[in-house]
Amino acid sequence: MRKIALLAGALALVAGTTACGSTAESGQAGETPALFGNAQELVLASSGKTGQAQTAKFTLTGSVAGQPLDASGEGRFAGPSPAMSMTMTVAGQSQEMRVVDEVLYLKLPPEQAARAVEGGKPWAKVPEDSEVGKAIGASMDQAAQGDPTQILEQIQQAGTITRSEQTTLDGQPVSHYWVNLDVAKATDTLNTGELPPEVLDKLKNSGAVIPVEIWLDSDQLPVQVTQDLTQVMQAAGAPAGSQNATMTMKYRDWGAPVDVAAPPADQVGELKTAS
Repeated sequence: MRKIALLAGALALVAGTTACGSTAESGQAGETPALFGNAQELVLASSGKTGQAQTAKFTLTGSVAGQPLDASGEGRFAGPSPAMSMTMTVAGQSQEMRVVDEVLYLKLPPEQAARAVEGGKPWAKVPEDSEVGKAIGASMDQAAQGDPTQILEQIQQAGTITRSEQTTLDGQPVSHYWVNLDVAKATDTLNTGELPPEVLDKLKNSGAVIPVEIWLDSDQLPVQVTQDLTQVMQAAGAPAGSQNATMTMKYRDWGAPVDVAAPPADQVGELKTAS
């Protein structure tokens, strides 16, 4: 599900071991979840649970290239028809996007829609092969790291769990894992968008590590994921003032119904291409 979410940063992978121990069964609501002995067991249990729940609501906060990011939305992260809607504010500007049936819809302010959308419709259907579609798609591909199913998929690729604990988060018992991601092992699975080959080579040979933290509830469902992508931005050669990149995703209401649908057809127009 490479185009489900929006904006922001890159990766989160985990593999390796924590302190010796074996896997534990998911706890009942209110119980402190036991810690897994290694990342493969963690992924197996949590992926199964997210696959069963399929839906969640979320918030996203952080900073990308020096610009604050604040967003909220809901999505179907698994099943036959994954989809997501999100409203976000970046650098003081609000946008709404939806992805349904592999189609990206972007809601524009009236003055922009009048110029940029066929018929002046409020929603633009963005062709993936357009320049705008490629740019937005790359951003969404990167932000799809916020999709917990994708995070768990990447957990299987490379990385090391360096620490774990049983604690509480927002009043509920959770298991908390610290992860170091080896970027060189991860570049083949990252949402790198349209990055030039020379930049990808830089990343592969940079020795960069991405600190990731993940909190799972008593059902082994993700409730929070944080990522610090600063080393990746530095390795990719971002300007000094644009290297800071952090992201926090919070998830709630796993398994609850979500309302994600394409905009009404009479409100959708094709995005105009530059002549």
